[in-house]
Amino acid sequence: MMQSLRLTIALLFASFLLSGCYFFDSDEEEKALLPAPLVKFNAELKLKPSWHVSTSAKIGEGFSRLLPAVAYGKVYVAGSKGVVEARSLADGKLVWKQKLSVIIESGVSVSNQIVVVGSQEGDIIVLDAETGEEKWRNVVSSEVIAPAAIGEGYVVVRTVDGKLFAMDEKTGKRTWFFDRSVPTLTLRGTSAPIIIRGAVVSGFDNGKVALFFLKNGQPIWEKRIAQSSGRSELEQIVDVDAKPLVISDTLYVVTYNGNIASMNLKNGQNIWQREMSSFQNLASNGVNLFATTAEDSVKALARIHGGTLWTQSMLKNRQISAPTVIGDYVTVADFEGYIHWMSVADGHFVQRMRIDSSGVAGAPVAYRNSLIVQARNGELMAVKVPETTYQ
Repeated sequence: MMQSLRLTIALLFASFLLSGCYFFDSDEEEKALLPAPLVKFNAELKLKPSWHVSTSAKIGEGFSRLLPAVAYGKVYVAGSKGVVEARSLADGKLVWKQKLSVIIESGVSVSNQIVVVGSQEGDIIVLDAETGEEKWRNVVSSEVIAPAAIGEGYVVVRTVDGKLFAMDEKTGKRTWFFDRSVPTLTLRGTSAPIIIRGAVVSGFDNGKVALFFLKNGQPIWEKRIAQSSGRSELEQIVDVDAKPLVISDTLYVVTYNGNIASMNLKNGQNIWQREMSSFQNLASNGVNLFATTAEDSVKALARIHGGTLWTQSMLKNRQISAPTVIGDYVTVADFEGYIHWMSVADGHFVQRMRIDSSGVAGAPVAYRNSLIVQARNGELMAVKVPETTYQ
């Protein structure tokens, strides 16, 4: 366990090098790893925040993908130091605030009138979505850095030590767990599980994705998406850190140093597969897929056959988030707090706005025709897309 932890930390250090945060002997190498400058363009989309408020949900400087959740007319945000707030979706005003004595590392999950967060120490804490009152808490085997899945009477979480836990939604009682060994070297991240039609889908750090019966955790099928290969240890990492995406009866999964694949949800059989490296969640408008690659490019793929439709590569080394689709646009946020808006049709920039220079840890969240963004310093912003452009 300690060896795996040391190597994970080493990989984090390597990722900082790749982001251009350290000096190099070669001026050319240093220049190549600097964040891409922001290009000028004519803003075709006229936008302004519908509201912008300060919250106590501050995110630390380390690794984090904390992002808000929207439900029941509220925006729910969490901060690293244990603060969870509910804000009105209409105007951003505070509805309730809860201070938990934990370090929150997962994003917020909201469904079935409950709010779920996970901590550095493996605490799973469930709050009432209307009042913020704590309903129950449980402790799992290690830290939880991906949002929980809520549905069909269960709360399911992935832990960084390769386990999948299912708990009763009302009581928190553990009903089952699945254990998958973690490779020696992994990325700092885990795939968020999803619950669908009496089953759970989850990705793992060995390049596999699996489907389980929700009631008892028995595996239905397991499929390898990427095979560990390459000369260096870094090249051999094939983590599935992105949340699986299900559209109708089709499952989409992407791995680091590996592939993006389309599969039949029922039996795991491949529909198509192609090379791609990503550790960010996929997005879709129902027709196409959108992905942020490990090289900080945004790609649009045809959902039916996986062919590339367009690539936006002018955000290199800006540590951009997973893509979020809203209407006719796809958005990503970056480490300097900019939100980049691109046309779904061809990927050209149509708008750029900034929430705060502290940066954005997680992806923007789309809810109907509103885009919600949380900055690391706790700033929270809602942007409404004009209904004339929203489909």
